Amino acid sequence: MGRRPTLFPGDRRVWLAGAAAIAALGVILLVALLIPRTYYLGSNSVAARDYVAPAPADQPLCVSHIAIPKDTGRVQFGIDTQTNPRPALRATFKLEDGTVLRGSAPPSDLHGFHRVDVLLERPMPAAPGRNFQFADICMHPASGQVFVWGRTQLGMSDQPIRVGKKQTFPNRISLWFLPTQHEQRSILRQLPRIFQHASLFRPGFVGAWTFWVLLFGVMPLLMYAGLRTIANAQSRGRMALKVFVLAFCMAGTWALLTPAFESPDESEHFAAVQWFGESGKAVDVAQGKKGPWSTSEAVAIDGTRELTTIERPEVKMPWLEYYQQDFRARWNNKGKPLPKDDGGGFHPATSTWTPVYYAIESPAYLLARGGSVFTQLLAMRWMSALMGALTAMLGALLVLELLPGRRALAAAAGLLIAFLPQFGFISGAVNNDNGVNAGAAVIIYLLIRALRRGWTVPVAAGLGFALVLTPLLKGTGYELYPPALLAIAGIVLRRHGRRDLALLALAALTFVVFFIGWDHLRETFHRATFSTPGGGTPGVDFGARQHIKAYLVWLWQVMVPFKLPFMTDFTIVKWPFFNIYIMRGVAGLGWYAIFFPKWVYGVVVAVMAIVGAGGVRLLWSERARVWRLRAGGYLPEVLFLVSVPVVVIAAVEAAYFTLNIPTDGVAEQGRYLFPAITALSALCIGGCIGLGGRRHALTLASFLVGALATMTLASQFLMFATFYS
Repeated sequence: MGRRPTLFPGDRRVWLAGAAAIAALGVILLVALLIPRTYYLGSNSVAARDYVAPAPADQPLCVSHIAIPKDTGRVQFGIDTQTNPRPALRATFKLEDGTVLRGSAPPSDLHGFHRVDVLLERPMPAAPGRNFQFADICMHPASGQVFVWGRTQLGMSDQPIRVGKKQTFPNRISLWFLPTQHEQRSILRQLPRIFQHASLFRPGFVGAWTFWVLLFGVMPLLMYAGLRTIANAQSRGRMALKVFVLAFCMAGTWALLTPAFESPDESEHFAAVQWFGESGKAVDVAQGKKGPWSTSEAVAIDGTRELTTIERPEVKMPWLEYYQQDFRARWNNKGKPLPKDDGGGFHPATSTWTPVYYAIESPAYLLARGGSVFTQLLAMRWMSALMGALTAMLGALLVLELLPGRRALAAAAGLLIAFLPQFGFISGAVNNDNGVNAGAAVIIYLLIRALRRGWTVPVAAGLGFALVLTPLLKGTGYELYPPALLAIAGIVLRRHGRRDLALLALAALTFVVFFIGWDHLRETFHRATFSTPGGGTPGVDFGARQHIKAYLVWLWQVMVPFKLPFMTDFTIVKWPFFNIYIMRGVAGLGWYAIFFPKWVYGVVVAVMAIVGAGGVRLLWSERARVWRLRAGGYLPEVLFLVSVPVVVIAAVEAAYFTLNIPTDGVAEQGRYLFPAITALSALCIGGCIGLGGRRHALTLASFLVGALATMTLASQFLMFATFYS
């Protein structure tokens, strides 16, 4: 008789360790979902990010045609009184039928910027046939002057702010709508309305049901499948393909969950793909008369309020059906399709780069071209998810090269990448970082393969091609060149027979041929030879080159949480590495606006330190084997893998180095480290071996995979709770 199938096959340690991590973090997640939070009825989806207009006592500040949900009893404003105590506020709300409701807020000793609740005399009624009411709002202080915050830009259908009878400001104020009583509800209790709100501005097949299925069905299945892949990896099977599928599903889930354009520069990358798909051309390299977005995308951006919601954690996405209905009416344009081919203008996020990534994405756009912008966006996101899946699979294959036969550890390495919240989030977005991450993973894998097994024709030719292609996907790919040279030197020292040198020459020839090919093709797209800002030779034009001492001080202060006595203080934050590479590299959602409490990232730092110590212990305990150059040793591999994240971080910091100090590192983003993610995953597996030895390394790795998978689920709940509750 054959063995009976079991629900938890394979290595029992994997299941126990993964389940322990999921259970421990799952309890914390459940508690977080049960904690009561402020209950909002909605907002006008404008973040309080700028001063937009004054409100003097004798000249009311007025805004028109504001959609206010029914039962609103308090309207919250973002107010700045500078150094003065806040005076009492008075407001009127003129409804569509002419009814006027009055509201007020008492004076307070608070000063500076804060949010103020204006209490209505009675809750806002609904208009006939609707669950909201349009109102014109006028507000003024009882004395003196206050300053109102919002966003310094008008939408397509917005009216400017009016102050008194003569002044107008082409801006939008921030408003939040709450019930009369200070009500609190847990996220778990709010899930039905959260999912209903989240179903707006999605492809036609997406509804509230989609999010129930994804968060309570698909995500647990992916977590189970991940642990099963590790536990069963030693048996014959396509382990790497399973990692690829799981990573694609994880990124594809993020693609469905993330609100439209609510990831870094996504609207601009979408525009570049659309322009290439429509015209076969790259976007403009210099400012001109055209904008970056087509009319069809611009209407979608305006409908979703992307420009007023990004980069701020306090903002809410549009919740009312009215906003989607208004978008559809403008999208239908009385039966005349909105133009898709009138974009292509300059934007800093896309105009620096070549069109290679956008060309790869364009088939997805063309397949979905007949659908709405949101259908097109999802198709592009799923194409990016394939690149993320390739990266995770190569992470698994990389460890399999280093540890032949340790298939379970290799699977864990790939899933550490797939289940990292920030990596999955970015992989499920339209962003050329996904292209460079995949290209870098190819380079790292091919070099490790050559180090372990020697050159072959496919490896040599593939490496030459990848070294040319990766920086064309995004210029950050040049970061891989110094580590690649280090690895190639190791290969030459280890393997320098005639055949090896001939294949090395093939790699160089392939590089030259493809580089010359690009150099001839680039003029068609009006691009420079090198895909760096300004088209300069990589590594030559950085300010760090001219101010090396200052740059080293900068780098120290970014990486180390204390500065030495002789150092000039370059930074505002205490430890920029924590903000940039931990918070924004592990889980910084939306446009780097949504984060866990800082203690969560503190735990991440502690785990990283422990795993890093395990790596050091492994290097010491296995020094006789590790520090050998010849085949069978690991010296070139270790030096190469360590050099990848070191050079990537040094290059990022060189790019952002400035003598205009101090700085807070706001522009730097954790995803910039992802070209090194496969190397980091391999080093993490090494740390697990150093901590647990051959017997318990898999247990530790499985625990980390389970922890990251649960953190991903928590990240998705966090994103929804921020935008829709």
